[in-house]
Amino acid sequence: MHKELHTIQIIRDYMIKKGILPKKASKIDEIYSFFQYLGSDEGYKKFNSLYILNYIYQYISSEEVSKRKTSARVFEDLLAILFSGEVTDSKKRKNLRNEVPDCFNLVKDKIAGNKREKVDLIFDNVYGVSVKTLMIDNKELNLGSFEKKVLFDGLNVTEYLTERKTDSELGLASIPRLKKLLEKIDEENNYQLFETRFIDMFNYIFSDDLILAIKNSTKMYLYFFTGKEFTNLVTKNTHDLASLLSIVNRWEGNSIRINRDSLIAHATKKVELDLSLLSDTVIAEVNKFDFKLHQSYVKYFNESNIEDIQITLIKELEKIFKEFESNIGELKA
Repeated sequence: MHKELHTIQIIRDYMIKKGILPKKASKIDEIYSFFQYLGSDEGYKKFNSLYILNYIYQYISSEEVSKRKTSARVFEDLLAILFSGEVTDSKKRKNLRNEVPDCFNLVKDKIAGNKREKVDLIFDNVYGVSVKTLMIDNKELNLGSFEKKVLFDGLNVTEYLTERKTDSELGLASIPRLKKLLEKIDEENNYQLFETRFIDMFNYIFSDDLILAIKNSTKMYLYFFTGKEFTNLVTKNTHDLASLLSIVNRWEGNSIRINRDSLIAHATKKVELDLSLLSDTVIAEVNKFDFKLHQSYVKYFNESNIEDIQITLIKELEKIFKEFESNIGELKA
């Protein structure tokens, strides 16, 4: 975990005292409200929020790190610290078989397993949130496991669900192949059965709240959905092939992938963080000093003029505190 997260933990405690953050997240609106504040004019004037925004830029959104897969985990770690939760891959997750709809009685373990994988953050062992992070040019959202063999069981298309390449135009790996597959199901009067099963599975597996973060260097776009909002946005499009294919793209392995833009077009809770503004705030001076501080550590252990290094560092520290003092009223959270 980055050392800055320990500082953010201290900042979080102050923000909780001031009512800016909840003691522990219990609903998506609390997380959304905080990010609204973070991206507001007021947020860009307060030291605590600037420090968090700077962390987002340095470790999640900037061009240097945004393409790394680790940036997604870094964002989850940040959310866990801010809202007093846990990243679920550090906990033992169990299948809750008793919650699976009775219509999947014979495959409860598989369906429960699909659902278990979706939650990335857990709060108070009760409230779960799924977190997805994408690059700006990635138009497809990988939702993870959505058991294809269960979904298409008994619909006379098992031979087209294989991963091996075939000459058939039917399959799951692209929109044209999926379209042909669904047309076959429809021609055999099985589409209504497919639709019912899809809705039942989707409503159960994706019932947890969702945060979608899109990284674009000096911008981060955040979208917040309750589980019900998310499942409704997808399942309302199952009534015919064209509508379904406007949002469901394909399967890769056992993972379902959907059209990102079709999802965010209907988002009612969204926040844009403009991280380019950080260069005009006091946090830019903090970054400069932080570099000089670490530079001084190295010089201290490698050069002979120790006293000069100490004097220079103290002067730099005095300079930054004078900068704080000139804006102290505005910078206080």
